[in-house]
Amino acid sequence: MFAACATVPQPKTSTTPAAPPATAPTPTAPVTPPPATAPTAPPEATPAPAPDHNSASAATAQPPIDEEAAAEAQYHVMAGEMAAGRQQPAIAAQEFIEALQTVADPELARRATGLAIAAGDEGLAMQAAQRWLQVEPTAMEPREVIARVAISHGDLQTATEQVTAIVDGHAGGTDDGLHIAASILSQAKTSDADAAIAVMQKLAAKYPKTAAAPHAVALVALRFKRDELADRASQQALARAPDSRDEQLLRIGVLTKLGRISESDAMMDKLARKTKNADDLRLAYAKLLLESNQREPARTQLHKVLDHTANQPDAMFALAVMAINDHDYDTAESYLKALLDGERSEDAAFQLGRLYEAKGDNEDALDYYDRVDHGPQAIEAAVRQSFVLAKLGKIDEARDQLHLLRDNFPQFAKRFTLSEAELLLDANRNDDALQTLDDALKQQPDDNDLLYSRSLVYERLNRIDDAEKDLRKIIASQPDDPRALNALGYMLAVHTKRLDEAHDLISRALKLDPSDASIIDSMGWVEYKRGNTEAASQLLKRAFADFPDPEVAAHLGEVLWTQGHKDEARGIWDQALRANPNHPVLKATVERFEH
Repeated sequence: MFAACATVPQPKTSTTPAAPPATAPTPTAPVTPPPATAPTAPPEATPAPAPDHNSASAATAQPPIDEEAAAEAQYHVMAGEMAAGRQQPAIAAQEFIEALQTVADPELARRATGLAIAAGDEGLAMQAAQRWLQVEPTAMEPREVIARVAISHGDLQTATEQVTAIVDGHAGGTDDGLHIAASILSQAKTSDADAAIAVMQKLAAKYPKTAAAPHAVALVALRFKRDELADRASQQALARAPDSRDEQLLRIGVLTKLGRISESDAMMDKLARKTKNADDLRLAYAKLLLESNQREPARTQLHKVLDHTANQPDAMFALAVMAINDHDYDTAESYLKALLDGERSEDAAFQLGRLYEAKGDNEDALDYYDRVDHGPQAIEAAVRQSFVLAKLGKIDEARDQLHLLRDNFPQFAKRFTLSEAELLLDANRNDDALQTLDDALKQQPDDNDLLYSRSLVYERLNRIDDAEKDLRKIIASQPDDPRALNALGYMLAVHTKRLDEAHDLISRALKLDPSDASIIDSMGWVEYKRGNTEAASQLLKRAFADFPDPEVAAHLGEVLWTQGHKDEARGIWDQALRANPNHPVLKATVERFEH
């Protein structure tokens, strides 16, 4: 009777978080077919107890449950259900784990593990996953959780044992198991990169003949930006299987990430000649090139697709979006209008709305956004409509639209709140923006996105101490959040004389995300403020090349002007002003130096 109670299905209306999370794609190069996937890693939390290294053994027979033990377990299950219903996943997980001391219920263990992960408590997740593995020794999911927590706590032996068991026990065979292992290890935090790579290399050494082993090493190396290792491993994988399409695609992906585009182009052309459906191959390669900021090679690949298949919609759409980003609106418009009656009509209408909004043709923008009434872009189109209404001076109407969206789609309530605050900030209604975020934070006081947005409003209001407090609250809960670290460092550089502290914060952000142009810009600016103009110039040129934002242009121009390169500074400012004539930081910078 108790077993039935312990596994009562959750009602459809329950808000209990799902048990171990759904799978996430391996961070392979986009041209490489994605391997099988694995659950999301549990967030960093309290230290896990020492893993039971014998937990992978066959489940032991469960002793009979006496009535008193059954009653106690039933109590813990009921308490757990109540806690889950009240959105208290940690308490729910703990109650289920207490019940699992008596009962051997795999489904209850699954739920306990998922709730612990949702709560961000690695210790609870480890306990639940170990118990789950005891009662269901053939399950792979608890091994994934145990491996991830072990990596997080530097227990490489346990992590290696678990991923080895996953590879050896995978129903699809060793090669598929190695892809799964790469996916698991790639989900590790950046700070655990060395541990994850060490485990992957140790695991790969157990399989010296299959190309999948160095392939998996290359995938993990790519995830953590270990380019030399990815280069060696992909070469080794290709040497073991020179005719393998997968290994050729991996090698193309690695070469692209390394910036060796002539080599990757040559390999792609050779592979395309042997492939029936080369269009899909080139489209995936173009996407990878764009992700690697290789815009012109990507454009070349897209035109090769159109040379082979005239009016191929995905290639036309990609070229249109590139043209919008290049402010080549005529080219973009011609591609997009040709797509309005086809399978990408909703996407084309949305991008036309974006195009006309960028041109300042707000009425046309509203019309095209209004045509997007279903599909993944529909909500975003409605949000963009509210911004266009705000640009037309119809702030109250814009807010009403966002409130209606919030009522109709409560699952996206935060998204609409953030949009409302942003458009109010853009309209210089700073007090209204602050009130909007304050109201939302009363309901979700620890939401980092809302706190971050409010910090921007506080900064606009020159309430720097309050802005710093919000950003430090984010960093206290997520020490490895590059966005908050960068924002606080940049704010200190702009508004205070605490330049060394600003430099330290931005350095931490840059270590976490070394390719983010906004962080590179911040580092360039703080170097300039510290008097290191040459270092500042190099950093800001790099940031501007990747992200020609008007504020980056303002910073770079100021540094160049200070160095005596006034004509170069004017050229950068003029270029930025043509695209952003009303940008406040850019305008203020130009006026300060030119007048």
